[in-house]
Order: sequence, then structure tokens, then C-alpha cells
Amino acid sequence: MPTRNAAPPTGFTLVELLVVIAVIGILIGLLLPAVQAAREAARRMSCSNNLRQVGLALHNYHSQFDRFPGLGSTSLTSFSVQARLLPFVEQRNLRELIDLSQPLYLGSSHNQTLNPVQAEAARTRLSLFRCPSDGGEDLYEPKAGELLAGGNYVVCGGSGRGTNYDLRYPTDGMFYYGSTLGLRDMRDGSSHTIVVSESVLGRRSSITAPANMPGGLDRLYGFTGHAPNTDGPGLHGLVDPDVAFWAARCRLWFGDRGFGWIVGKPPATAFTTYMRPNDRIPDISSMGIGIYAARSFHPGGVITTFGDGSVRFVAEHIELDAWRAFGTRAGGEVPTGYQ
Repeated sequence: MPTRNAAPPTGFTLVELLVVIAVIGILIGLLLPAVQAAREAARRMSCSNNLRQVGLALHNYHSQFDRFPGLGSTSLTSFSVQARLLPFVEQRNLRELIDLSQPLYLGSSHNQTLNPVQAEAARTRLSLFRCPSDGGEDLYEPKAGELLAGGNYVVCGGSGRGTNYDLRYPTDGMFYYGSTLGLRDMRDGSSHTIVVSESVLGRRSSITAPANMPGGLDRLYGFTGHAPNTDGPGLHGLVDPDVAFWAARCRLWFGDRGFGWIVGKPPATAFTTYMRPNDRIPDISSMGIGIYAARSFHPGGVITTFGDGSVRFVAEHIELDAWRAFGTRAGGEVPTGYQ
């Protein structure tokens, strides 16, 4: 019998397979930025919602007490503004774990230990106080067995100009040690006065490294000598601290920024508007006092809550004078063009 011709082989040739793989690779390359952008948009919206809740909590607190919460009177006793807002963000049970009649820390200013009475609350993570774009480690262990849960949202201590970086004393902002300010004190207008913004978590370790190490995640520590055009020693007493001058001379990097949402200290829960958002110059300090900037992992700026409760994205290229003006409560400025 005559045999039929065999059917031609089916399937892809090697060249066709390579072409398909190349096309798939190109499509993935085109889609990946769009997916990442969509994810960041969702994270940014979540962060905005967190900051909106904090702003509403501040107003609810103000309605009850006719003022905003402030920092404590000393670094040993200072609970954060965020800790005092807990009942107003549906965290009353967590607030009841905190004993405000006892200090947050025990010991002296040079040897502080977390008060065991406050330990359970201090190590409790709160997603409300975390920016989803910051994937850093939020638990910080300054001493063995002493855990603190970090946070990204920081209250505004003022412009940082002159001596307004030192939150131990009244500043031109809304929050400092012992502050009891309210809406009546926002003489620049509540829509022109910052109350809360963002920071990024530190690396949770301290190292000695060159001053040109990439900034933004950690703060430089250590001030010696005199800054240019001033008579004050170190950071303390400077008329207008030259941040770049000091940053070029510091060598010790602290990775504790945002180390505890419960802690009412500048490195943990406060900032000033002395430097622009996401400034390339790192935060710098001496004994916890210093220049702490607003920072985030959102491309191009930071999300900020104003005194009227509005939440706005402020671009990192904002005019510095306008940004500093937003940090003051009664400076008489008219800041414009902030985006």
C-alpha cells in the first residue's frame, strides 16, 4: 500500500521562541514602572489617610481641652503628642496601658532607662503611625530587652531658625517641651501652619563613617568648635546654625530616627522646617537637640497636615523661605507656591 506523507513537525523554532521571550521581556519592562507607580499611589493614599486621621484627632483633642497636646516638660517625662492622641484614634485600650502619672524614662539625662511600667505600650506597633512606603525596621532596641516601636509621623516644632531648633524652650512652632498652644495661637492662619509631617526610620544602628555617606536615613551627631559667622559653641546658642558646615565635620551616624512613637523627643517624633523636605543634607544633632527635617520615600516630597486639618503633598523643591514660614504659627509671613 502506498504510504502517506508524514505530517510536517509543529511547534516554535528556536528563533521564534527567542522572539516571543524578547517581546515578553519588553512588555514586562513597560508594565513594571506602571505597576510600581500604582503601588506607590496606593501607599501614598494610605499615608495621606493616616495623616488625615492624626489631624482629626488633634482637632477632637482641641475640642475637649481647648488646646493641642504638647511634649512633656523634660526628656525623662515627655510622652509624645501621638501618645496623647490615642483615645481620639480609637486606641483607648492602648492609651490605658500608659501611666502618665509616671515618667517615661528612669535615671538621669545621661543614663536613661525605659520605665518598665510603660514597656508594653512602648513596644506596641501601630500601623496608623507608619507610612507604608517606608519598609524600614520599626522595632528599636537601644538596650538589651528594651523595645520601642517606631513611627514615621512627626510634629512640627517650628522653623528651626535662630534658637527655634531647641524644643526645650518655647519656639515659633506649635509643639515644644511644655507647649499648651491652640488654634487661637495660629495667628498666621491654621491653613498656613504645619502641625504634622513625615520622617523616615533610621537604620537602627550607630556607626562612624565619612560625612559624605548618603543621608536621609540616619542623623549625624557631634558638634565641636564654632560655626562660621557665630560666637556660639557647637550647636547650642547659635544665632542661625549652619547645617552644611556642621554636617561636613560630623563623623558619628545615629540610626535611631523615629525610634519610638511614644517618646516625646525630637529624634523620635518631631521636626522643624529649617531644611527642605527630603533635604540632601542629613539631620544633625547634639544631645538630642538639633535640626531634624521632614523626609519620606514618596517621590518628590512629603505629605503634610496643616492646622485646619487639610492634608497636602509638599514638593521637595519648595522655596525654603516658604517652607520655613509654614513652620511658624505667628511669623506674619504669606507663604505661597509650595507645590
